[in-house]
Amino acid sequence: MLITGYENDPLVDGSALLIDPVLWALHAMMVGATGLDDPQRDFGVATEDAEELCEQLFDPDHWPVFTVPLHSGAALHVIYRNLADDMGLDYLLSHPDWPHDLQLAAVEGSFVGPGLSWHELITIAHQPPTSAPTSTGDPARRLLLLLPALGDADLPDSAVPALTAALTHTTTSPAPQRVAETLLRKNQAYWQPAHWAKLANGALVCDEHYSRRCPWHPRAFTPDQALAVTQALTGT
Repeated sequence: MLITGYENDPLVDGSALLIDPVLWALHAMMVGATGLDDPQRDFGVATEDAEELCEQLFDPDHWPVFTVPLHSGAALHVIYRNLADDMGLDYLLSHPDWPHDLQLAAVEGSFVGPGLSWHELITIAHQPPTSAPTSTGDPARRLLLLLPALGDADLPDSAVPALTAALTHTTTSPAPQRVAETLLRKNQAYWQPAHWAKLANGALVCDEHYSRRCPWHPRAFTPDQALAVTQALTGT
């Protein structure tokens, strides 16, 4: 598997893990939400099962990659960057017409994000899956896979029920609504929830200065790149 910028890294297709409830427990905990630190209590996952999958998910010799093909022709890549001294969760957006991939978010010590608004996240989640073999299986898995890149201060009332349903579908959490509320409301370990607005050219940008989608970020997307990202994510 080759992704721009990771040509010399041990990337492996992680799609076989998508049916494992333990994956979703560990992945959701990457959000860094306050109070979600016990896989068994929060997600119904046995501690020994979590420890076993951790060895596979965070293996420095095998970096799992999960790809979400988009109907715009673009693709979102979620990469477990398992460097021993620089572990992180990278979100990259690629398109065959672009000269290189664009980093949307990085969940790590030197974080970059948010990369997605709620509207974009739920739009992507409910796109009918493509026939690509790396496609995630259903809306619930797409929603949870991309959740760590979210940052939105204006969540609609439907956000908690939508995430609760996704958790119920993919995990054995004994309290999916509580977990959903925590993931959405207490998720400030990295960036702050952002306010999103459109530029004159139609590009969606945010006001969280750790995000490349913020015009004031030192490595902010250009207006043309910002528009291309918006169009790639939403198909508009």
